[in-house]
Amino acid sequence: WIGLLLLISIATGAAIAAGGTAFSALIVDLTTEQERPRVLSVVWGMRLLGVLLGTVLVNQLFGAACGTEAGGDAVVAGLERLIVVTPLLLFGLGVSSVFGLERRDVQDQAVEDQGGIDNSRAVPESLSLLQSLGRLRSIPQVGRFTAVLCLFTFSMFLNDAVLESFGAAVFGMSICATTALNAFLAIGFFVGLGLSGFRLVDWIGNVSTARLGAVFAAIALALMLLSAPSQSLPFLHFALTIFGISLGICIHSSFTLMFTFVQPGRVGLLLGVWGALYAYSRGLATISGGGLLTLFETLNGGDVFGAYGGVFCLQIVGFLAAAVLMRRLDVTGFRRGMQSRFGNFMQSALD
Repeated sequence: WIGLLLLISIATGAAIAAGGTAFSALIVDLTTEQERPRVLSVVWGMRLLGVLLGTVLVNQLFGAACGTEAGGDAVVAGLERLIVVTPLLLFGLGVSSVFGLERRDVQDQAVEDQGGIDNSRAVPESLSLLQSLGRLRSIPQVGRFTAVLCLFTFSMFLNDAVLESFGAAVFGMSICATTALNAFLAIGFFVGLGLSGFRLVDWIGNVSTARLGAVFAAIALALMLLSAPSQSLPFLHFALTIFGISLGICIHSSFTLMFTFVQPGRVGLLLGVWGALYAYSRGLATISGGGLLTLFETLNGGDVFGAYGGVFCLQIVGFLAAAVLMRRLDVTGFRRGMQSRFGNFMQSALD
């Protein structure tokens, strides 16, 4: 059964990644570079609305399991109801949301706007995926952006697997109370998305916005740690809201940067590479968060707060290091390098 669950999880992740890459490419096709930050804010806002609705759904389906004295049987019953209801709901939402979204006339118009040349097919078939990746790696800005994206993403999600357990272990919260912590994150996330997509990117640019979000995230994590000694839930909720705002800024700016580091004709390739790096960095962060928590707790003799503090402090260091590395990103240099590495192939295809 564990093996079957593993296969199902892999299939689910592959489907989400494939659909997400195609949807991201569609956003590039249907928006201009000036419109994209606002569109991404709306898309991520809709995702976070799903988190809020999911929190309500979990509380409704778990029922008696939300009590502080709930037994294991009540929790299992709640999980069974959740597993029965959510797949059907998600399938219906998924199909209805993308049905008829991409129309043939939109594709034809995009080709006409490019002077009748379909750039997506301009690269000759002799240039294989491995050759494309090899030429991509030779561009200095690709390596810098890869390092920043991976470190930035790793820092954002290092506490993904330990945040709810932090509320339970340090503050003594119930399972539904810890789940409700996501609501504070989501509210802050909405605010951060709006600030980043509709104000900050226009005012100070993508890179500066990402750096600002990283600094605010480090401050919010420090506030979360400071709320533990006093056992102040309002202080914790405030810190989580600030962290949600910073995450909204960070995630939006990192995705905007991903969309910035693309070129016509290679949108699918580049978004696939950036998306894979983002996904693996996020997965590694989630796994590492739980593993590091256990490691720190073992090393410090079972000090629970010290273990969580170690994870959060490492996360703070990651955010600050990413903010420093972002100073070396150069979108113009990346695009110049892309033209230099792929220009000959593009010209031969057009000839």
